Amino acid sequence: MSSETETLQTLMQAVNLKSYRAIAQKANVSRWQIQQLRSGNITKMRVEALTKISAALDISLATLLNHFLPQIPEVQAKEDQASSVQSTALQTIETWLIQWPTIAKRVQDHPELSATKLLPFIRPVEQLMEEWNVEPIATIDEQLPYDPTYHQLTKGVANPGDLVQVTHTGQTHHKNLLHRAKVKPI
Repeated sequence: MSSETETLQTLMQAVNLKSYRAIAQKANVSRWQIQQLRSGNITKMRVEALTKISAALDISLATLLNHFLPQIPEVQAKEDQASSVQSTALQTIETWLIQWPTIAKRVQDHPELSATKLLPFIRPVEQLMEEWNVEPIATIDEQLPYDPTYHQLTKGVANPGDLVQVTHTGQTHHKNLLHRAKVKPI
């Protein structure tokens, strides 16, 4: 049994998942994705699948990566660099970090409050995404030709080129796909 398989089994036991099929179903990924993780092929997996698996295991993506990526000096240097990037990012969204929990609580306590008043508090997060070159694939409710490379159907069937409507925007990072836009057929 590989060390990756043992690690995955330990993480699954912690959340009472008894089979690879169960983790695949809970994460809403294919069993092939679980096999990739067990085989030590984490570097070939999509971030979206890894994020879903980490959520199903009730751990952060960073924790999942720490369990499955080999720790070599180069990785430690990258972790230090990532920590620096995180510090800069936290400075960018500092106002949001301070104010958002209070805003969220007030909205829960007073649902009659206008949501448009919340939009300025989202700006620091949007600014961070701009600085990191994270760009939306499409806007919400936009109608465009279906492209399975950049779009994920939420229901129904569509062929490439069929008109679809965006329900959730996807993102690219430096022109590389992060998350597909979720779309529905028109």
